[in-house]
Amino acid sequence: MSFIEQIPFIGPIAYYIIPFFIVLMVVVFIHEYGHYKVAQWCGVHSDAFSIGFGPEIFGWKDKRGTRWKLSLIPLGGYVKFRGDADASSGSVDEAALSQMTAEEREGSFPSASLPRRAAIVAAGPIFNFILAALLFAGLAYSIGLPTDRPVVDDVAEGTAAETAGFQPGDRLLSVDGAEIAAFSELNRAARASNGEMVSVKVDRGGDVVTLPFTFVPPITVETVRTGGAAADAGIEPGDLIVSVSGKKILIFDDLRNAVTASEGKPIPIVLNREGETIEVTATPEMREMRDENNNIVKRYLLGVTHSSSLGIWPPLESATLLEAAETGVKRTYGVLSATMFFLYELIAGRGDVGDLGGPIRIAEFSGQAAEQGTSSLIGLMAVLSASIGLINLFPIPVLDGGHLLFYAIEAVRGKPLNERAQEIGLRIGFALIISLMVFATYNDVIRL
Repeated sequence: MSFIEQIPFIGPIAYYIIPFFIVLMVVVFIHEYGHYKVAQWCGVHSDAFSIGFGPEIFGWKDKRGTRWKLSLIPLGGYVKFRGDADASSGSVDEAALSQMTAEEREGSFPSASLPRRAAIVAAGPIFNFILAALLFAGLAYSIGLPTDRPVVDDVAEGTAAETAGFQPGDRLLSVDGAEIAAFSELNRAARASNGEMVSVKVDRGGDVVTLPFTFVPPITVETVRTGGAAADAGIEPGDLIVSVSGKKILIFDDLRNAVTASEGKPIPIVLNREGETIEVTATPEMREMRDENNNIVKRYLLGVTHSSSLGIWPPLESATLLEAAETGVKRTYGVLSATMFFLYELIAGRGDVGDLGGPIRIAEFSGQAAEQGTSSLIGLMAVLSASIGLINLFPIPVLDGGHLLFYAIEAVRGKPLNERAQEIGLRIGFALIISLMVFATYNDVIRL
């Protein structure tokens, strides 16, 4: 039973909203808690800890005098430190400071040393990275890590593997007479067969069984790029591409060759969508991309990715705590690297701004992840935590990275920038963030 199925009837919108809020609130809480906790270690008092912005819905004050609250607009959060004029720590409340005792001023954010202020600001993103690594590590430890053992652990329904007769527990022995010692060897042999039948021998409970396996990668659309030729033609994820320009599509190379041969002219495409035959016309577009050697080339593209799993999977293997921790760090680094590469390609003009998503798309992903199970939702939370941590480090005023930039300038100059310069920077940063949010939300809306 999926996570979402364990919740009583909540309506179609809440189906996406509830997982979205769960994911976002956890990620935001950990980010802000990083600021709060390190401030506490540095002797800086926090006046307020808020999940969300705007009017307070409910809250309480702890024994240290910090107001913990949930606010109306749950798209972020903040920690307001003593001596700050606002939640962004962008300016100093001189009037409040003048009325404080010497002890109270010592516990204010503006009175903290430069290294302490920098540590407090950097703590939010760092806690996000730690959360991502812990979540990835937890998944690896609880679910296990993929292996390359030549054993079938699962068989997908309706696939060529099921038709061939593979069963969970089968131990792979050979392909066309050639012995195999790893699951990946079957994978390579099946893909190299170009749709021709291969003879696979397996050990099934002590008996050797020969399975005639004809692997034709199903050209099933996995993702459709927003604003691309496929999206404009009405192609949707899950569609099976049957033919292009009257020619049957058996493998993905057939589709790639047909698109290349079109030279940008409209091509008729026949799809199978849940058993129904649908005909569409798409006009491939020329785009820059990186080839297998990482060189930039121009090709005609539809704007789709495809799924081509064998339909069988090897078993997972229990991970030790050390292996899980290593996996957590590696996967977090992978998310950060992928995010940076995407942004680099975007700035270089080779990326697609249509891939930028906002709250609606995150909510959509959250609903889909919740439907697939708790582990998928935790995985999404880890990805989002790492990404939010990274984005917050960008040197844009209003973000944590913007504050760190101001502190770096202060360290070089020996004194902070004047209030006017900081105010202008914060306004520019605020305008950039709002513009980006509006644009990302616009992308979300036009996808609906």
